[in-house]
Amino acid sequence: MKRKIDLVKAMRTFLVVVEQQSFSAASRQLNLVTSAVSRQVSDLEKHFGCQLLYRTTRAMHLTAEGRYYLEQFKDVIMRLDNLETNAHQRQKRIAGHIRLTAPFNSGHLGVQYLLSDFLKQYPEVKLSWMLVNRYVNIVEEGIDLAIRVGELPDSSLIGRKIDEMKVLFVASPNYLEQHGVPSHPKELMTLPCVIDNSNRQPGKWRYIEGKKEQHVNVNIAIEVNQGELVAQFAASGHGVAQLPEFLVQPLIESGELIPLLTEFNLTPLPVSLVYPANRLINPALKALIDYILEHPLKE
Repeated sequence: MKRKIDLVKAMRTFLVVVEQQSFSAASRQLNLVTSAVSRQVSDLEKHFGCQLLYRTTRAMHLTAEGRYYLEQFKDVIMRLDNLETNAHQRQKRIAGHIRLTAPFNSGHLGVQYLLSDFLKQYPEVKLSWMLVNRYVNIVEEGIDLAIRVGELPDSSLIGRKIDEMKVLFVASPNYLEQHGVPSHPKELMTLPCVIDNSNRQPGKWRYIEGKKEQHVNVNIAIEVNQGELVAQFAASGHGVAQLPEFLVQPLIESGELIPLLTEFNLTPLPVSLVYPANRLINPALKALIDYILEHPLKE
């Protein structure tokens, strides 16, 4: 007898596996054992009679059929979620599922405290918060709300500023004793630098000179895709770093890092909520956006 499977649950699991590029990472996000995640994907493959994923010990890739069904599953899940949202809207309840994305380290902005307070006020709202160091196409990936740092490009998306963020050049006292204190950003073309390679232009640092934005291609000694690790490498004397103030302030206060080139600092970057206009039919999302706009971020 063929075992009955929960198709919707299996589709959701498959989408998380593809997003995380790992069964073990998906199991952690879904709070399931890895074998259960693997079984759901296998059940999905048996149900549709095709292989969705190539699996090896080192990598996992979508098959041609997997790419086709991935889009179909996204469409099914989106339609189901919209039905659920519309049902809650008809009942005038603040309930439903909100999918939020933000960069790694954005917890330092204090967003989690606002989210926690909001969820306590509206316990029927469920939240998925995806922290990623890459550009997320929120329309194609079914995201309701994004937190973005920096000037927003022209698009059909709505952007609402909620805060701003200073970006500083920093280095350790030991580094400065060994290499000297740079007097201009162009010196970073030859001095060792530690960069966050998750930025859209990781080796090209921006600065202000003569009220105009300039850039310099820095000499990369170490690159890593996590801002806190960049700060730690810089504090250990491996190079100059350019990082958000909230990441380096504790190390500046302890004397492990020293601000540099302060006259060339960028104008503080905006921190914004970004979302598609059609998502506001979701009353839970509208309530969350209004809540964040009405309450200041607290670190």
